[in-house]
Amino acid sequence: MKLLRKSSVWPLLAIFLATCGSAASRAAEAAAPAKLPVTTSSPIAARFFETAMVHYENHRWNLALDNWNEAIKADPNFAQAYVWICFTTADPAEEARDRAKAESLTNSVSPGEQLLIKWMAGVREGRYLEGIMAMNDVLAMFPHDKRLNFMVGYWLFRWQDEYEVSKKLTQRALADDPNYATCYNQLGYIYSRTGDIDRALEYTAKYIEFLPNEPNPHDSYGEMLRFAGRYPEALEQYHIALRIDPKFYISQKELGETYSLMGNEEQARTEYEKAIQQAPSNGAKAEYLQKLALTYVREKKYSLADVAYLDAASQALSMEQWIWEARAHRVMAMYEPDASAATKNLDLADGILSGAAGKVSQRDINEERAHVLRVRVERALAAGDTATAEKRVAELETIASSGAGITIQRIYQGAAGTLLAYQKKYSDAIPQLEEDIANPVSMKILINAYHETGDEDEARNLTKKLQGWKVPSVEEALAASDYPGRGNAVASKN
Repeated sequence: MKLLRKSSVWPLLAIFLATCGSAASRAAEAAAPAKLPVTTSSPIAARFFETAMVHYENHRWNLALDNWNEAIKADPNFAQAYVWICFTTADPAEEARDRAKAESLTNSVSPGEQLLIKWMAGVREGRYLEGIMAMNDVLAMFPHDKRLNFMVGYWLFRWQDEYEVSKKLTQRALADDPNYATCYNQLGYIYSRTGDIDRALEYTAKYIEFLPNEPNPHDSYGEMLRFAGRYPEALEQYHIALRIDPKFYISQKELGETYSLMGNEEQARTEYEKAIQQAPSNGAKAEYLQKLALTYVREKKYSLADVAYLDAASQALSMEQWIWEARAHRVMAMYEPDASAATKNLDLADGILSGAAGKVSQRDINEERAHVLRVRVERALAAGDTATAEKRVAELETIASSGAGITIQRIYQGAAGTLLAYQKKYSDAIPQLEEDIANPVSMKILINAYHETGDEDEARNLTKKLQGWKVPSVEEALAASDYPGRGNAVASKN
């Protein structure tokens, strides 16, 4: 089996950053315009746009979307407003519509905005090489636009797990404005992902100092406290955020997350129910319905989990949230003890994804299809069917080799590593599994591979990391035990 390594896309950004600070780049930066232009014919639209950007920085995404849409009402040809909506919304129909509109208006805006649209629309459509090159170019054009540096850093952190590059861009934004509060929040999250919880707490506490009357700083500090295992203090911060703004649905959701990690699944469901009612969009509602369903998986009440996930899938369908509908069936296949029932759910998921083509971002379809293939690999190995597992890994490699984003590449690498570990090719499995850095299921298999190769230090370190993992997900919940759908066969061949 040929093993895919890291994408060639990401070194492009590394090369760009390496040039920053050189004499030539400093001279170019000195002559560069300070900020990316915002092209609109309407002063009213411009005001709505700026208000939306501030809301985005404060993680009030629902309010940002409202204001961008108001901007479009004032100026129906406001390209940058359209592209920010497509980049932010959880509604697949809105995303597809506004992305197409932004691209149709590209020739009517400044060269910098053209690059912005090429980046944002490109990565949403799966054109990563083109998108990253445009992102590099717009950063080079406006090296001292603090918001642009922050936004690119945020995208790299949140969607690409590129922590070091994100940190450099965030620090560059702070160098231009040390009072740019949202950057302290971002640095807190970056340090939390790299395991430095003390610094994460320090930066998010600083964030509160800048914006004590905003809910998101308290929400972020609460999440850092949760990562530190300080659950009661975390809960208090979420309640503070909700006292500041009772409609700050993110903190309501985080109450459910925290209670679930604490093992109080009944209280978690109560909090999730409130979050579902507060959800400002169908996408958020669909997500929270599945978070509620996951509480039954944590309790190993799989029949109740089935009821909850089927309800979540039904509601997702009614809301035209097809990715979430497919995901519900994929998750059911992950914990399902019966192989034929699991296959039926995976087939349903694939059928839903096929039907969603042209209605939602192809990137979202490809990512969910990759997740389905990863589960098919695990189910095949649990049944001892190595040939089918190899076939599915080969399908994943094809998807990952066609200019896909980092998420799909890591799904492939996790699946390839899982197959190699099952075949007892532990030395080959390790570098693959190490690339799937945010998947607790891969981490668990990797720990076993370290043991098998005698690398007890790495096994011990990763075990400690996994035990302290407090980012809720279905993989995190399932890694906590040998769940029915996985079986011990995934880790090593019988």
